[in-house]
Amino acid sequence: MIDLRKIPTLPGCYIYKNFEGNIIYVGKAINLKKRVTQYFQREDALGPKTKILVSQIHSIETKIVKSEIEALILESSLIKKYRPKYNSLLKDDRSYLYICISKEKIPRVFTAHSSNLPPKADIFGPFPDASAAKSLLKTIRRLFPFRSIESHPKNTCLYCHLGLCPGPTPDLKSYRKNIIKIKKILNGHLKSLGKSLNTEMKIASKSEDFEKALILRNQIQAIEYIISGWHSLKNLFEDINLPEDNQSAAIAELETVLKPYLNIKSINRFEVYDISQLGNKYFVGSMVVWQNGHIDSSQYRKFKIKTKATPDDQYMMKEVIYRRLQHSEWGTPDLLVVDGGKPQVSAANSVIASEAKQSISVIGLAKKLETIVIKYDNNWVEINLPQKSRALLLLERLRNEAHRFANKYRQELVKKELS
Repeated sequence: MIDLRKIPTLPGCYIYKNFEGNIIYVGKAINLKKRVTQYFQREDALGPKTKILVSQIHSIETKIVKSEIEALILESSLIKKYRPKYNSLLKDDRSYLYICISKEKIPRVFTAHSSNLPPKADIFGPFPDASAAKSLLKTIRRLFPFRSIESHPKNTCLYCHLGLCPGPTPDLKSYRKNIIKIKKILNGHLKSLGKSLNTEMKIASKSEDFEKALILRNQIQAIEYIISGWHSLKNLFEDINLPEDNQSAAIAELETVLKPYLNIKSINRFEVYDISQLGNKYFVGSMVVWQNGHIDSSQYRKFKIKTKATPDDQYMMKEVIYRRLQHSEWGTPDLLVVDGGKPQVSAANSVIASEAKQSISVIGLAKKLETIVIKYDNNWVEINLPQKSRALLLLERLRNEAHRFANKYRQELVKKELS
């Protein structure tokens, strides 16, 4: 006799066994007792196959977990291990979703059904709840960006812009580390992953690589969040399901925000600038470019500061903008974005006023509150867009890309001098 009173009201997986002790069905639930009880309600509320299943249940085993992600992975692993009869009968097994990681030089992460599973790949699943599996994968992609397509375009794609893809030429060592971390999640080794991330963060901090340490800290916090309670994976990152036309929507929003203050008809090309320095040496600047609907890495430019030997962001920004304006063959931007606030905007505006052949609009993005800074009619305008603003997200991604590109160049100079 099954005693439903002993079923916990906690989240987890439930396992139905027949008289022979064989597992015949596995499911997951937020409230195990509520879910299991539904099977033993009025018979007329059950479908014919479910009635047969219930008639064969002799005992029920439950496994408690703390979060949806753990339940999803546990359910999948149990189905893969035991191949319960009624998981196939109650839902066509061919509709179950699998997560695949290819064994290519640059591994891809993607989903597939049983009918088109790749011959050479690590396979995780099956996942009966396809939408939850896709949400899981999108959550993972926020933490550890990966490729999902076989042939990546030469330029950065939308997902690169969103920070979800490592790009056409990722650093293989770093990327493969991410793949290992993804496999740990899909194997349910979340605690082990948390420990390894903590170790990496401490090493980065000791090496004074604070940017990497911050990224690792954010990953640790996200992992802790999704395993600390029963959260909806679908709502964990609400902006993750951005369609490809959101990039043009971001530009349209940016145009709308800036038009009251700047002479901008449309934005087809804009450039983002950053200054990077280390102590009293190695001063460099960078320029990254967005044009024709995407980030164009072929248009990136780097500058070694020549006219200043002491830290001075404002002066260095002037030099970089001045040198850029000497190259009309690079094209004419509709907008310049500088990393910083009023001093950096003033520096760029002063150079454009004296050197540019035509007017070019300038804005700053001040890091503390991600404030857009504009000089308008001799007054300063500061705009704070909502955190989920598509326009702000695009500006942040490009500013971060300019920062990365400048740091990379500075590190190259340091290595060259030390070698």
